[in-house]
Amino acid sequence: MYLKDKLKILILFIIISTVFYFINVDISESLMQNFITFLSITFGFYMTSLSVLYSSKFIKKLHNEVDRKIKTQTKLQTLTSYFRVSAIWSIISIIVSFFYSLYFKTVNNYFISEPIFESVLIAILSINFLFLFLLLKIFLNGLEEETYLK
Repeated sequence: MYLKDKLKILILFIIISTVFYFINVDISESLMQNFITFLSITFGFYMTSLSVLYSSKFIKKLHNEVDRKIKTQTKLQTLTSYFRVSAIWSIISIIVSFFYSLYFKTVNNYFISEPIFESVLIAILSINFLFLFLLLKIFLNGLEEETYLK
């Protein structure tokens, strides 16, 4: 992964968790179910896009090109690292959401927890949005290049 994207993730995590800590938002059971559904769909998107890219000429092109920003690897290795890290974040987010649902009690369909837990959970979910955006951008560029490679 590129350093700039790692910094984006760190900055996003800090900003979102800080903002939502002071807002003190309450997470309902239905919102938690929506989080888990979103994360599952996101993980499915990662796997589907990998399978679409698997047999493309674009992948062969990436395999043969050295990454200009990370000279020790190919562009394919960079893309693979983005998919790997995003899938790991997606799985971690699903697990954290499940544990949050199991660990904290609900009153009137709202989870009762400390604001720090809610703000961290929302920050983790926000990172998934960033990964989805980054990989969607790469995926769309790949689709565009695939038409030129035919």
